[in-house]
This record gives sequence, structure tokens and C-alpha cells, in this order.
Amino acid sequence: MTFMRNFRRIGGLLTLAMLAAQPAAAQMRMQPPPGAAPPSAALNDEFDGDSLSPDWKIFHAENGWPNKIKAMDVGKTTQGALHLEPYDSAWVRDLNAPFLYKILQGDFDVRARVRAKGANGDIPAGTWSLGGLMARVPNGLTEATWQPNRENWHFITTGVGFEAGKTMTETKGTYNSYSSLKLRPYQSGWVELRLVRVGMAIFALVRPDDKSPWVVRDRFYRMEGSPFMQVGLIAYTTSPDTKPGPENAAVTNRQVSKELPVDMTLEVDWVRFAPAKPAPVRDWYGQVNGTNPLTNPNITDAEILAAIGD
Repeated sequence: MTFMRNFRRIGGLLTLAMLAAQPAAAQMRMQPPPGAAPPSAALNDEFDGDSLSPDWKIFHAENGWPNKIKAMDVGKTTQGALHLEPYDSAWVRDLNAPFLYKILQGDFDVRARVRAKGANGDIPAGTWSLGGLMARVPNGLTEATWQPNRENWHFITTGVGFEAGKTMTETKGTYNSYSSLKLRPYQSGWVELRLVRVGMAIFALVRPDDKSPWVVRDRFYRMEGSPFMQVGLIAYTTSPDTKPGPENAAVTNRQVSKELPVDMTLEVDWVRFAPAKPAPVRDWYGQVNGTNPLTNPNITDAEILAAIGD
């Protein structure tokens, strides 16, 4: 008994020591970032004006990175839509690209009607040219304080992936800058994308229009304690003239290769924010021991759709 009491006491002290040793950035993830708000219709954007609403945050401007947006306008190139063209860039591992976002607190259900196209065609001309919705965990880092292995986010995009001329969706989850992706064939043109966060589960969905049923494209499970995420629109592309070589995010993130030819445009008709349906179990243990069905890897797509709603 004495041994067990001492064992528990030592274990408790070790736990306290581990919590005290957590990096400041990890603790900061629990603090409300400026502008954080619960998801609601007040955050919606129909892009029916002639300029970008000031309540959008732009990743490079907020964090001191170079501007990798080649062109952007609202209602000028395409009436009633956001027009966004990226320079050669990528959201993968530690690399970053154009990102317009709002900071959400708590669970969310975010949808957007988008299309990825080329300057002279219905689809981007190159490869790895996609755009859509992303949810990123703020890490408190700027260009000046950047560190590797600190990226955590999930997305669903539409466009052209590894094979030129073939349109698809790309879903990607990144954990401490380790990225895992899925490419699945899908139609070109206007599509609706959706990201839903419910506790420790995030679901990525797609459909061609509002008269069609949602299709689950991916599901992610993450032990993420922070209630805050940056949620919004991304676009990225690879130039055919990009030279192969070892990846160095510390260099690539700090440069804009404006001379490289690119052909990728993301158009966004609208983006809409709403709270997600609440999970049946909210405590962390219930979400990891299988009590919450949404964090059960064996749950079917039909069960997911029934739980999160249309």
C-alpha cells in the first residue's frame, strides 16, 4: 500500500511537472485569439459587394509573411464572387499559401460554393492547383518567430492534383507538420464543400449542388484541446517551371516566385458559417473511449450524415 501511495504521488508530481513544462505556444492555443467568435450567420459572406469585407483575416498580412496572392478581387472579374489567384505555393507540411479566414470558437459547420479554373479553360492547366476550405489551429507564430513542425490543420479542396487535366477533391490532415492526403476523382465546375467540427471529430464533405446529397470525403480525429480554429478559404498551385529539389520551408515560405508561370483561379460564390449539431458526449474521455459515436472509426457515412444533418 505504501508503495502504491508513493507511486501515485510520484505520478501526480510528474504530471504537474509535464504541464508546467508545456511550451508557451501550446498554452496560448487555449487563449482566445483577437476576433474569435462562435460560428454564426453573422460571419457569412455572399461576395455580392465590390471589395473584401474587413472581417476577413489574410494569413500573410496577419503573420508577416510575403504576399503569395497573385490577384484578388470581389465582384470585378466574376460578378457576385471572390476571385483569387495564387502564386506558386502549397499548403503541405510546413509550407504555406494564400489563406483568408475567420477565427471560430467551438464546433462549426462551414460551407462554400467554389470552382477551380484556369485563365482560358474550365480547369487549371497545371498540377497541384486546388482551392477550398481549411480549418487551422492557431500556433501563435509569425514570420519572425517561425518554427518547424508546428502546423496543424485540415482541408477539403477541388481542382487538379497530381495528374494534369484530371479534376478531383483533395482532403488533407496535417499534424505537427506531417501531412497525409487523399485524392479522389470529382467533377469540374461549381461544387459545394463543407467542413464540420464536432468535438474531436472533423468531417470533410462535397456535393455538386444544393439539390444533391452530401458525400463524406474524409474524416479526421484529433486530440485538440483548443476550442479555436482559423477557418476559411485557401488556394495553391504549382508552376510547371518549379525546379525539383529538397524542400526547405524556412526559405520557400519567405520568397514569392512571381516569375514562375501559373494557371489557377479559385472563385467563391459564397461561404456560410453555422454551429455544428452538438455531440452527444462532450467530455474528452467519452470522445476517446468510443462513447461518442462520431469519434468511432467504424461509424458509417450514413450515420455521420444523420448525426451532422443536411
